[in-house]
Amino acid sequence: MTPVSLWAVHAREESPSQRAMRLEWFLLTSIAIDNREQARQILQWYCLRWRIEDWHRVLKSGCKIENLQHQTAERLERAIAIRMVIAWRVMLMTLLGRETTDLPPELMFSDIGLKVLRAYRKSAGREILTLNDAVRWVAIIGGYQNRKHDPPPGHQLMWYGYIKLAGMCEGHLLHEAIK
Repeated sequence: MTPVSLWAVHAREESPSQRAMRLEWFLLTSIAIDNREQARQILQWYCLRWRIEDWHRVLKSGCKIENLQHQTAERLERAIAIRMVIAWRVMLMTLLGRETTDLPPELMFSDIGLKVLRAYRKSAGREILTLNDAVRWVAIIGGYQNRKHDPPPGHQLMWYGYIKLAGMCEGHLLHEAIK
């Protein structure tokens, strides 16, 4: 067995709320740490672990990656690669929809996707002007209630909505093709 050098980062919450106990933990890393800034960087990376966990959840539950059954490794690799991109898009849509308010919807949506979303939304009498609007409508298609005090939509509603939107786009393209 080859020995591995480890560094420890001791993290402690400085100002816990009065009702909560102070959080304190140790992180072990194989990345050399020589100063406080490097230790802070390790903590920032550690905080991203939930996004990675969410991405795996979208891959497994939303993209059904574990259900893939192809006859060759090459086909399986291609199918997984495509689903990895889809999972990334769902995650990015969810995060941008929460954290941005005025980006253009063309940033994440194709012309056909926006056309279908706008047609769907037309019944509500509102326009899709921003990425946030488009993301919210994808979530609504996925089952999001969009009530005044609801939290922002999560990844699960987004992948449901994204799958339904993809089907709606296919239907629209088929309709256009037979005109």
